Amino acid sequence: MALTSNAQWPEDLATSILLRLPVKSIIRFKCVSTTWRCFFDNPSFVSRHLCISKQNPRILVDYSDEYDDKFVLRMFHDTTLATFDDWFPQLQALGNGSFCVHDGLVCVCDIYFRIRLWNPATREIRFLPEYYTDIKRRRYLNFAGFGSDPILNEYKVIYFVQNVKSHKTPLLPSMRGAVYKMSTDSWREIKREELELVEEKSFHDSTNACVNGVYYWVVSDYDSCKVREYEYDVVAFDIRKEVLQLIEWPHIPDTQQNTWGELVIIPNIDRISLWISDSYTDSHTSNHDLWVLSQQGHYWTKLLTIGPLLEVHKLFGFWNMGKGNVKIFVQFTNRQLHLYDQQTHEFIDTGLRHQFNGKGFDIRTYEESLITTRRHTLGYNN
Repeated sequence: MALTSNAQWPEDLATSILLRLPVKSIIRFKCVSTTWRCFFDNPSFVSRHLCISKQNPRILVDYSDEYDDKFVLRMFHDTTLATFDDWFPQLQALGNGSFCVHDGLVCVCDIYFRIRLWNPATREIRFLPEYYTDIKRRRYLNFAGFGSDPILNEYKVIYFVQNVKSHKTPLLPSMRGAVYKMSTDSWREIKREELELVEEKSFHDSTNACVNGVYYWVVSDYDSCKVREYEYDVVAFDIRKEVLQLIEWPHIPDTQQNTWGELVIIPNIDRISLWISDSYTDSHTSNHDLWVLSQQGHYWTKLLTIGPLLEVHKLFGFWNMGKGNVKIFVQFTNRQLHLYDQQTHEFIDTGLRHQFNGKGFDIRTYEESLITTRRHTLGYNN
């Protein structure tokens, strides 16, 4: 496909330049010609653009702001946190519920059981067809996952609703689940026998991730006879096979039992891992172990330990600042967010602090993409 007739601008050079443009610029250039529009909509170009965009991810931080007393969702352009885009107004317009991010798309699931797929870069949005129309919202919790099958390039939403009162009767099941395919715009209900693996689990919606076609959640059992006694596991959902799997928690010392873990994607190698902290047993000093799941998903291996760290509550994800210089997001017990330099062992204050008894920090990476939802468009603001 010829993009230019100028001999001084070979087509491969022009393509290389265009692939590195931000989505906003590409949308504008679609007006140049029909040829350019078709070129930018080509699945090969969209895929290559996403691969390059993933090399320069942005930081997505959501929390309850200490000073403004409101929920904050900001997309920072780099770790200096000097410039950001405020996503909260758009998310609020979409229902302001729980959300997950994958390949530049955001899956929003609100308290009214409505689900939307949103591309913040293109401002396109898809309203998913309702599935559980017979459920009384006051009795159920809902949570969703969103990811893709990298082989078939198929995007899917995994959706669960769980009865708060856990009444297990044929008329009122404790849990229901379904899978939505973008390509067919349709739902497939997950069979009751398949859900038995997880129906007694509590899903932690703030710690989840999709890696290599598998979506992961941290889940827990709660023993009401023992105060604050939780047992954790990880649930994996194979997006292509549409199969659930329960993965046991890493075997950790008795002193670290019942401790929380944050799912993290290890940069560059696309492996799922867990930060497990003993900060709940000692509020002043803490050790933080990074456990990596095997490629087959059968066992965990401890990769490294960071600590003891003073007044550190938990660790989040990684942020690569160059070869051999990795920084890690850290939440202190005073509710401040810092970056920890693994090489120099220094802490960098980001200036962010969440509200007491409010929502803590959730850290995600985000990359712009041209992946379209092709249903409804919010419009693009210049």
